[in-house]
Amino acid sequence: MTLQGEIPQYYVEEHHEPIISPDLFDFVQSEIKHREQNGKHSGVSIFANKIKCGCCDGWCGAKVWHSTDKYRRVIYCCNKKYAHKGKPCSTRHLTGEEIKQTFVKALNSLVEVKENVIAELRTLIDSICQTEELPEERDKVEQELGVLAERLETLIYENARVAQDQTAYLKQENEIRALYVEKQEDMEKLDEQIAERERKRNTLEGMIHALCGINGAQVVFDEALWCGLLDHIIVKEYGAIVVVFKGGIEIGVDG
Repeated sequence: MTLQGEIPQYYVEEHHEPIISPDLFDFVQSEIKHREQNGKHSGVSIFANKIKCGCCDGWCGAKVWHSTDKYRRVIYCCNKKYAHKGKPCSTRHLTGEEIKQTFVKALNSLVEVKENVIAELRTLIDSICQTEELPEERDKVEQELGVLAERLETLIYENARVAQDQTAYLKQENEIRALYVEKQEDMEKLDEQIAERERKRNTLEGMIHALCGINGAQVVFDEALWCGLLDHIIVKEYGAIVVVFKGGIEIGVDG
């Protein structure tokens, strides 16, 4: 990916080495763009659609406590906490600062074993992101569509040229059209499978580049790392928290 202009550098306080490599920066921008295109990005908060309740599987949203006094603060709790009368979700709320600290802890745990994680990601790429057979299958379906189109064109031409039993003609035309629609749907599904596998490959390869670009423990929360590496956080019952990174990598953090 080529970026126009100079690549911004992100620094840890009182330190001069950039903690985000150009590869990671590219990956972050790609993930942000993908999320915006799919309607998952909120300009209100970077935590929107990122915190999930482990009790009911619903999303956690921002709630304001003490909105009119000096104790005002924003917390994140399950949006469906009281949806079932008499059985509120047992997951606790989190403040923005707690979410940030949780992410930093999980990221540092991930970096500690990053060589093993990178190996697992490469294995995952080899097992679920292969597309070699799909283009061949797509080409076959495309050829079948061409044959059906020619058959239909010939049928229509013959019907215009020679008087025929219209009941039999329409039956044959409808059969060809139905087959054509069916093959079109098959090709669309193949296109979706190819695109999905390529997207997964790009995400996993981006994770590898990202991990290779992080050296040492992170001491402060970084929004770019959050946006580029995190998939979501699950708040379990009784306070346990699981941070789920891109590629399905899960790191447990004590609540």
